[in-house]
Amino acid sequence: MPKTMIIFLYGKDSYRRNRKLKELSDAYREKHAPIDMAVFDLEDNPDDWQRAGDFFNQPSMFVDSKLAVVKGAQAVSGKEWIDILKAQIEAEKIFVIISEENPPKKEFKFLTKENVTSQKFDELEDAALAGFLKKEANLRDLLFAEDAWRFFLSYIADSKERSALAVNELEKICLSGLSGEISLARLRTVVRFERKEEVFRIASAILREREVGRRLGALERTFLQREAPSYVFNSLGFQASGKSALELADYDVSIKSGGLEYEEALTDFILFSS
Repeated sequence: MPKTMIIFLYGKDSYRRNRKLKELSDAYREKHAPIDMAVFDLEDNPDDWQRAGDFFNQPSMFVDSKLAVVKGAQAVSGKEWIDILKAQIEAEKIFVIISEENPPKKEFKFLTKENVTSQKFDELEDAALAGFLKKEANLRDLLFAEDAWRFFLSYIADSKERSALAVNELEKICLSGLSGEISLARLRTVVRFERKEEVFRIASAILREREVGRRLGALERTFLQREAPSYVFNSLGFQASGKSALELADYDVSIKSGGLEYEEALTDFILFSS
């Protein structure tokens, strides 16, 4: 456990955030058995802030310290509750772990100051996402063929709660009994990609096609289907190689720096890539 008395975990990636919460809680249990521990979910029960305050203030009779896990701490923004939390920063025998989806609001900014241990869990992207998937696949002794891996990575990258979805799908693959190198055809028997599969095929066709008119027609079809331009772009990026991969990497930098929108980058790539 960190030496600071409040640990603030926040971010959209609930799987990795909850995994860190479990890691910290387990470490506390191992070090401080027997334990005095309580969980307070203020999103579901906003009035629990008073019960949390009572827990903090009550002396521990038979244990050397206490652990409080607070979920949704920002659901209550009253001054009394905020003062209770601030008081725990200097508490000597109380560890508080706060888990939140959203970054701290103005009145909770103290949770990211130097005297509080904080860790942010954003949705994984690009190389970080690929590394996470590779590690989780290796833990399960799963080996993907190259085209199956690109397709799986593209599917996860366009989803919300990516790490949670990835782990769930990898577990499904394990339970299906697939062994050896997993081809794209075998992967499709377990993971249902639905319309995302069509986008992946269209992206592949765009990369193969040299005639600009046909490439534009394929791109227009994805727009008519109301596919997210970000997913179309990422589907291209995951399959591209050589010069196309370098060009798409440059467009990606421009998008992330605010220079281009995804639609503009896609159209530009179709018109001017060779």
